[in-house]
Amino acid sequence: MRHQYPLGIFSWFGFVLPFQERLRLIKEAGFTTTSIWWEDEDTPWPVKKESMPQLVRDMGLVLENLHVPYNNSSELWSERESVRSEFIQRHIRWLNDCATHRIPMMVMHLTEGVDAPAPNGDGTKSFRELVKVAEELGIMIAIENTRRSDNVPYLLSKIQSNYLGFCYDSSHHFLSDKQDFNLLENFGERLVATHLSDNDGLEDRHWLPGHGIIDWVMVAQHFPTGYRRCLTLEAYPTTEEREESPEIYLKRAIQKVKNLRDQLGIEGLSG
Repeated sequence: MRHQYPLGIFSWFGFVLPFQERLRLIKEAGFTTTSIWWEDEDTPWPVKKESMPQLVRDMGLVLENLHVPYNNSSELWSERESVRSEFIQRHIRWLNDCATHRIPMMVMHLTEGVDAPAPNGDGTKSFRELVKVAEELGIMIAIENTRRSDNVPYLLSKIQSNYLGFCYDSSHHFLSDKQDFNLLENFGERLVATHLSDNDGLEDRHWLPGHGIIDWVMVAQHFPTGYRRCLTLEAYPTTEEREESPEIYLKRAIQKVKNLRDQLGIEGLSG
């Protein structure tokens, strides 16, 4: 029997609309979960980030996680303790925000940009400190694979905790090391979230699955069969799709992720 993963889409899906309107459209399209970016939404419809979690719940959606800003996140690996400390404290505040607003998971990047530092012991110290707080609060930290492919496996192998897992971003994966499925193969039991989207092999386009060059059959073959959490899209419209209505886009989006869910189910049964 195929597992019916909950289906979600990031609350920012590329159409400039009031936050509550986007939530309503997500719900009406048939998604059951969403996730949020942990910054205030500015004009034309300003919304304080602290009000977003309840707005999501009021709409009858499950709030899967929040994604925190990653500006200068490479400093978490700095050899200078004073520099690392500033960024550790920033993430500890965000973990406390999760606890305050009843958000079970914080998604974060390990580095910023393409010139990312190599994983090292200083970074491990940073994350041991963060994981300790996460364990105390009961909040999951999901570290996301980005352009550097070795730092997520590095930390997962160094830190054994039920509160440290990873978020699989398909677009980042196929821009960095599309032939290497080490992360999904060797750490599949630590997968706790997904950012599913497609690209052209050149940039992180955030297209819907099937619009680009990603080999979804390969993803399905390596996708951990024990995963039982949300299948979440982090997708934005193409130029052509932007000319259509958000309703049409979301209808297409949920069909794409349902197709992917079926594909994962089939591969999971045979693999």
